[in-house]
Amino acid sequence: MQPYQSRTLAALRIPHGFTRRDPSLPADGAISWNVGRETALANRRVWWRRLGVPLDSTVFPHQVHADRVAKVTRAERGCGAERPESAIRETDALVTAESGLALAVQCADCVPILIYAPDIPAVAAIHAGWRGTVQRILDRVLDLLLDEGQRPEALWVVFGPSIGPCCYEVGEDVAAAWLAATCGTGAPALSRRSGRLTFDLWRANRLLLEQRGVPADRIEVSGICTRCRPDEWFSYRACGPRAGAQAAVIALPCDTE
Repeated sequence: MQPYQSRTLAALRIPHGFTRRDPSLPADGAISWNVGRETALANRRVWWRRLGVPLDSTVFPHQVHADRVAKVTRAERGCGAERPESAIRETDALVTAESGLALAVQCADCVPILIYAPDIPAVAAIHAGWRGTVQRILDRVLDLLLDEGQRPEALWVVFGPSIGPCCYEVGEDVAAAWLAATCGTGAPALSRRSGRLTFDLWRANRLLLEQRGVPADRIEVSGICTRCRPDEWFSYRACGPRAGAQAAVIALPCDTE
């Protein structure tokens, strides 16, 4: 089984991919440490071979559902890849302008977002659950990229498999926090149907991007709901706290510098 790929990034020849469930692997191919250190590491080695990306050149953050962004260089090469304690602490988005250095985030319903910024060039990997979305982690990443000279209209953005608006029920507190964070402009991402309040994380993050000048036709949404397809993807909502996680990975090709 091969990693899922974005049509956009594949056409641009940007090394990337999204791991998934694979019943032929231990723990169905989960790459998160909660399935056991040896199992997770073995699965990472298999998936990274399939991705064609060196695991020891990949950087992982220690994710905390917040809005901290870290710009990494070769000095951080391999952080979090083979030892959880070496991950970039309390970070939910990574950015690099160095070729050959891969970035990875882990998700099991939260939205994995990959960005290619060709003007710099640079890439970013973002973990955006409801907390990160409400805290506008995408804005933090865009601030960094635009400060480096990237034009928003030239960005390429991909949302990987994650929980869809069909399944993501939230409480009134989440809706209120989102509306406050967007001064009410984020209302289209909320919906009430048959007494259910749902939060469309795909639309919410699209709104944030479009408000910053990223064209709609440069944002690719996989449209794959992890909660609807727990046989193919890891889902916290479907399988509970012991669910594993998949990874979203991106790197600059070596000929971009």
